[in-house]
Amino acid sequence: MPVMYEDSTHRLWDCETKQGTMILKVCNSDNVAESTFWQGMSSLFAVDLPQQLNEFESVFNMLTKLDTLVIPDFIAAGSMTEDENAFIVVKKVSGTMVTIEDVDDGMVIDLAKHLAKLHSQTNIKWGRLGQTELGSGLWVQRLKITLDSLGKKQSLVVPRQILAEAIELADQCIVEQFVPIMLDLRWDQFLQENGVLSALVDLDAFVYGPRELELVLLEYIFDEQQTLLFSKAYQQYHSMPDLSPVRTAYRLLLFLMNVLGEKSVDAWMQAPTRF
Repeated sequence: MPVMYEDSTHRLWDCETKQGTMILKVCNSDNVAESTFWQGMSSLFAVDLPQQLNEFESVFNMLTKLDTLVIPDFIAAGSMTEDENAFIVVKKVSGTMVTIEDVDDGMVIDLAKHLAKLHSQTNIKWGRLGQTELGSGLWVQRLKITLDSLGKKQSLVVPRQILAEAIELADQCIVEQFVPIMLDLRWDQFLQENGVLSALVDLDAFVYGPRELELVLLEYIFDEQQTLLFSKAYQQYHSMPDLSPVRTAYRLLLFLMNVLGEKSVDAWMQAPTRF
């Protein structure tokens, strides 16, 4: 299948088998090592994708039980070895990839219900979805270390003053409960059928983390009208937290991880606040 992004960490194959159509994803460990996104996932959440893909059956099983959307049936997975790349095989799900042009009010409300359901699954520990073992007291510490590490690697892009401010404000990012969140949440990770959000097909970047971090990411995905729709639907299940104390640190983290590909730190940090 065509590679969607230059820095994609997987090659995908659409495979016809006697058991039906499967999707094979083969992980390029070199691309993972060079990716600032996966460097951030490793530093903050202790996620080493090529070494941990063999754990993903538990991730698929968990999300299948929790999610309001269809999750692909897990078939097999293997971690990287000396002779083989990491891989994962799932059953192909019907539907077409959601594009920004597809998104309507109903899809925004569907996404709100999907996230609200996941945000109901609280945990006092955080990290990898299949092996959640980091204590809440480590969140601020690891966040500051990750900001500092990624910021120094991108010192030509991120001025020292912006980095120092974000690290200082990270002290306000104290978290007591963590929920399943998706650090690469974009519309194209979902499928739709007949204009209805129907499936979630990319589970690589699910972790237990603060819901505020995912909500900060959503500020870049929604326009003003979509924000109102999402907030109304989401607040039928959860109150909306105050993002002002954590927004600066979380925004810079997402920028340094190159979550949506923005190249201007000023444009990113000055984007409209939605929640």
